[in-house]
Amino acid sequence: MRSGSNLTTYSGLAIFAIVLMLLMNPVIQAQTCSCAGAPLISSQNFATVSGGSFMGGLTWEHNNISSLYSGTDELSNRTQERITNTALLELSYGINDRLSITGTFTYIEKSRTTGLQTQGSSTTITTSGIGDGIVMTKYHLINQDLWNPYQVSLGVGAKFPFGTNSLQANNVALNADMQPGTGAWDGVGWMFVSRAVRSLNMNVFLNGSYRYTGTAERFNDSDNYTFGNELVALAGVSGGVWSRWSYDGQLKFRSTSKDQLNDFSLPNTGGDWITIKTGIGYQVHDWVNLQVFGELPVYQQLNGTQPTTSYVISASVFFSFSQNQNGFIYGTGE
Repeated sequence: MRSGSNLTTYSGLAIFAIVLMLLMNPVIQAQTCSCAGAPLISSQNFATVSGGSFMGGLTWEHNNISSLYSGTDELSNRTQERITNTALLELSYGINDRLSITGTFTYIEKSRTTGLQTQGSSTTITTSGIGDGIVMTKYHLINQDLWNPYQVSLGVGAKFPFGTNSLQANNVALNADMQPGTGAWDGVGWMFVSRAVRSLNMNVFLNGSYRYTGTAERFNDSDNYTFGNELVALAGVSGGVWSRWSYDGQLKFRSTSKDQLNDFSLPNTGGDWITIKTGIGYQVHDWVNLQVFGELPVYQQLNGTQPTTSYVISASVFFSFSQNQNGFIYGTGE
C-alpha cells in the first residue's frame, strides 16, 4: 500500500498476475512538459516484506494536466487539456527478513485536447501502451515489530525501458512526453523511515526517491532525449480510524531538472511541485485492502511556461499472502 500505510509482514508465497492489453493510437506533436506522467518512483509502496512473504498491489491513477503555469503564476489562456491514466502493478517478495525485491510495471494512456479557445474546433489525440518499469532491491536496516516502533529501509534499482518511445503519426515524430515509455535506462535510489505511535494507533513516516535519468535515441542518432533527474520526498501520517477503516495524509515535494535534447537544455521543462495527498482505506479481508486517494497541488514553480497537474485521483487494491496470515494491522506496520 502507499508508503506509511500500515501493512504488516507475512511468510509464504502466492502468485499474483495481471494481463495488460496493448493498444497503440498515433498522435501529433504538441508542447512538452515536466508534469508527472507515470508515477514510477513515487509508487514504491511496500517497505516491509519479511522472509517468504509476498505482496501485490494494483493501482489506477488519473492525472488531470490541464493547468497552465509560467513560473509560479497560473495563466488563464488555457488552450489545451491533457489527461494521463496509468495502471501500476507492484509485486514484492521477501528473500529474508532483511532483503526484499520489488517490481513495478505500468500501462499508460495519454490524451491531449487542443483548440479549446475556439468553439467547435477542438481535437483530441491519444496514445497508449505498456510503459516503463522498475526493479528494486530493498534492504531493511531496522525492522518494525511489536517491540520496536521504528523502521528504516533503503533501496537501489533500475528503471527498465519496456515502453516504446518512437511512435509516429503520418511520418511525424511524437513529443517525448506523449510516448508510453522513455526508451532510457535510469538509476533509482529509495529510502523509507517510519515510527509507530501505538497509543494513537498511527504511523508517522518519511519517504524519498531519486531517479538519475539516462539518454535514449528516439528516431535517429541526432535525436537523443534525456528527461530531467527527478526527486520525490514526502512526509505523512497514517493509521486506523474505526473498525476496518484507515486514513492516510501526505505532503509531497517533487523536483525535476530540465529535459535535454542532444545535450541542449529545453527551456519549458523542469520545476518544483508541492502537493497534498489524502486517502482512506478499507480492509475487505485480512489479506485484501482497498484504498482511494486524492491529490491537489498547493505550490508550483516551473521553468518557463508549461501545462501542469490540476488534480490526481487514484484507487488501489493490495494483497498479502503468508503462512502466518496476520493481515493488515494499522499503526504498527508499513
